[in-house]
Amino acid sequence: LFPPPVDAGHRAVIFDRFRGVQDVVVGEGTHFLIPWVQKPIIFDCRSRPRNIPVITGSKDLQNVNITLRILFRPVTAQLPRIFTSIGEDYDERVLPSITTEILKSVVVRTA
Repeated sequence: LFPPPVDAGHRAVIFDRFRGVQDVVVGEGTHFLIPWVQKPIIFDCRSRPRNIPVITGSKDLQNVNITLRILFRPVTAQLPRIFTSIGEDYDERVLPSITTEILKSVVVRTA
């Protein structure tokens, strides 16, 4: 009957069937929602690690295996914008492409 409470380290964005995604980010605790009209989308806002392996070529045409470990977390004020433009799986969509390009530029500069 009641929506799940927002746990510590998490934030929620409210999706309203009539008004769309609201601009307010809801913090920790129990909040009241209108059933069947409003739905919470809960994001983990704690720092999380992620390892991304990249195979890239150096200047002398050698294959280089590099693994980058990233600690990331979303900006809580931007969660409604992140949800509407990218989605709930923002880390799966954004991080691999950014890290691949950064690691390739680092390998080109150092090798």
